[in-house]
Amino acid sequence: MDKNQQLTELNKRISAKFKSRTLLFGKGNFGSQIMLVSEYPNEEEIKKEKHLAGNHGKIVDLLLKNLNLTRRNLYITHAVKASQDNNELPHPKEIKQFSQFLREEIKILEPKLIIALGGVALRGLNVKLPLFNIRGKLIRFGTNSLFATHHPSTTTKDPLLQMEMEKDFKQLVEVIKNLA
Repeated sequence: MDKNQQLTELNKRISAKFKSRTLLFGKGNFGSQIMLVSEYPNEEEIKKEKHLAGNHGKIVDLLLKNLNLTRRNLYITHAVKASQDNNELPHPKEIKQFSQFLREEIKILEPKLIIALGGVALRGLNVKLPLFNIRGKLIRFGTNSLFATHHPSTTTKDPLLQMEMEKDFKQLVEVIKNLA
């Protein structure tokens, strides 16, 4: 079974488990060495069926452009694939329920680099360390490398975090060159 078929089967299982929820599944280049893991889809992302839509997406697109990348170069997914009421953070139990599916998604796609955007993404990846401990650092993550930074939703509220996120992405230039 190829990656597309495996992901289709995985998404069917997720849909069956979360029947009453509106879900947004991962999208992008199945052969990419880079997977971007966001936290959870907001209403705009669900409506447009697009990861990191609106202002959050503009921030990420600009940071990717600085790396000579576009969304076509990556696979983008969420740690929690269901939208949240009133954009509240997902409950830890829900993050855990979705994390098994995220692990399967990673196993199918076999990215060399996983970029986690925000604390919920880290928890979805079963990383116990808080974001501030590993932000901007490349760490081993099984057979993959993990790089964590802020989620763009937090950076729109705090210019200092925006500068940190930009600095983090600049560090990725060398990491991405070494993937080839």
